Amino acid sequence: MQKYLVEILECPKCHGKLDWNITEQSHERIELAEACCQDCSSTYPVRDGIGVFLTTDLKRNDLWEQVDNGLEQFFKQNPELEKRLMNVPLDTLGPVDQHYRGRVHLSRGETEAAQVAFDIANKRLYSEDAIQCMDSQMNYLIKEVSKSDSPIVDLASGACGLVSKMLKDLPNSIVVTDFSPSVLVKNRKRLMEQGLYDRVSLLAFDARQTPFANDSISLLTTHAGLNNIQNPGNLLEELHRIVKGKFIAVSSFYPEDDKENGVVIEEAGLAELCYRDKLLEHFHNTGWAVEVKNSCSIKTNPAPPGVVLEGARVDGLPVQSTYLEWCVLLGTNA
Repeated sequence: MQKYLVEILECPKCHGKLDWNITEQSHERIELAEACCQDCSSTYPVRDGIGVFLTTDLKRNDLWEQVDNGLEQFFKQNPELEKRLMNVPLDTLGPVDQHYRGRVHLSRGETEAAQVAFDIANKRLYSEDAIQCMDSQMNYLIKEVSKSDSPIVDLASGACGLVSKMLKDLPNSIVVTDFSPSVLVKNRKRLMEQGLYDRVSLLAFDARQTPFANDSISLLTTHAGLNNIQNPGNLLEELHRIVKGKFIAVSSFYPEDDKENGVVIEEAGLAELCYRDKLLEHFHNTGWAVEVKNSCSIKTNPAPPGVVLEGARVDGLPVQSTYLEWCVLLGTNA
């Protein structure tokens, strides 16, 4: 993580001031350190340049780690299926199996092969109209962000699709975040190999309980991050606390009368963030001024199950065909 963050980081648990013990650093980057809260004595490590600011009082479902660990254990028990997935021409596999082949490549540190598999899989998993719509949202977000040279904090960065494009198109420093330390380790390696790491900091924290001081963030972004935060609770209040500028979010919304998908959305704890009117009302009630921009409606079908990995799926939603509204939300601290 870059050193400038020390000035705006605080204890995510009680918002106390942090005392820093930095044991390894290079130029403007902290590689090895420990931060201790002056008030509650909670400690937060920095290892291999990744700051970990997770607390124990919020439940989290780390699907990245579960899938990777599950694949490793599955292939130990079924080595013949690993051969069927990894030792055949990529184009002979179905799209879901192509996706999971990419995940295996990624777990092995084979980032170039992983990206090839993901790119091919995505072209078959999603329609051309859907890809164009999603690309349009990302481009709109980047155009908005380009109006400022302030550092960007990107929430729920996942596999860094948006982050990689921002790093290539913009001069800003970017804080890559996720609550999964394991995905940040992979992102660090990938961004280094792509020559994109110089302006990057990596922080693990829960978006519902961030380690940032009040009014310390000028630009906050996310690509589909809001749609995937389970049981958000006071999420928007917390983001309102830390943002003094803009929150720019690519999001998608389900029709409120979509009952079959709605059952799954409710069970997953996503209902507060997956419906347009409900989310906009929540924004307004927590002090945000928000606009909906660049909206498009796209028919979206359930992803097919895997063949080699029988029954495996890429996305839990939708479970039946529906029309998703994709858009960019522009939020300002009212």
